[in-house]
Amino acid sequence: MEKDKRIFQRVEGIVNVRYCVKGRDKRKLESLPRNIGGGGVGVCLTEKLSPGTVLELEITVPDDPKKTISGLGEVMWTKPYGSITSEENVSLHETGVRFVNIDPISVGRVYSYFRQRGLW
Repeated sequence: MEKDKRIFQRVEGIVNVRYCVKGRDKRKLESLPRNIGGGGVGVCLTEKLSPGTVLELEITVPDDPKKTISGLGEVMWTKPYGSITSEENVSLHETGVRFVNIDPISVGRVYSYFRQRGLW
């Protein structure tokens, strides 16, 4: 079993993460959140992105949906997660994203939100 190298604890919970690949498209796409921590976020995406891909992130915490957390993240890894069956069969890719340019105080707001609700 590979040792977890994370410095920050991850919290499971609902935050809305929208993203676009930097330099490719300005239209922000929705993701399915898995977890978030001070160093990054785990999301499920409908596209497989290569490690090293830089993403423009927009994270919404339920405490104040109008006050988003914006910054950059780098794809560190991706692996198949499953699929969503609707009119089309859509594959999901679990993706680990490391924050590379994001306000740490804003990320602290995420921890505060979950701690106040006893979810962390």
